[in-house]
Amino acid sequence: MIRIAVLLICCAVPVGAAQISGDRVQALVEQALRAAGQGGHAVISSHRGFPPCPSAPTVGPHAGGWQAVRITCDAAGWHRVIRIRDGQAAPRIGGGDVDSAKTPALVLTESLPRGTVLNPAHLEQVDIAAAGQGDLIALPESAIGRSLRVNLGAGQALLGRHLEHDWQVEKGAPVTIASGAGPILIQTSGVALEPGQLGQAIRVSNARSGQLVHVIVTGPNKVTVRPNMR
Repeated sequence: MIRIAVLLICCAVPVGAAQISGDRVQALVEQALRAAGQGGHAVISSHRGFPPCPSAPTVGPHAGGWQAVRITCDAAGWHRVIRIRDGQAAPRIGGGDVDSAKTPALVLTESLPRGTVLNPAHLEQVDIAAAGQGDLIALPESAIGRSLRVNLGAGQALLGRHLEHDWQVEKGAPVTIASGAGPILIQTSGVALEPGQLGQAIRVSNARSGQLVHVIVTGPNKVTVRPNMR
């Protein structure tokens, strides 16, 4: 009976099952970070082992940001959270310091894979902290109908580099700068200091004064001065 029990236990262990090395997991995480256009590095010891997984584990942002990633093996039913050094925090939605500057942005309502064509249900417009945000997509019409270049997690702010390019303004091109409110609209000429897609925030130079102006691309070689940050 003892021999039979031992035989049954041995047969229950998958042949060839082995732990995944820390080096292998670190390579998967680094690949996911690069694919998502993120910086930072995984904090994983090469000596750390992870449970076996029949296929490569999936890697995605944790809690909507990239300060940590969630490694998941659905087939084996396990997951782990790995800290990312210098990773990007999730955008702050509501709350926080009411005196801090805010800027409008689009965030994803769900996690989406590369190649997804965005529709209105995928997007939510919110105000997030303006500090350090230079490539945000703010207008839904600038994202709807375009496809993702990378995998993105739910709650992540949508950036211009996350979408397939659809340049409306080329660097060095002359642009028309619109400003004003209500029935009063003032237009002047300028020069684009960087390329921009529809709805993307870029910088231009006022052709007359040479002043640097922060604008949003509204059409082919057309931009509008960004509203004051709240």
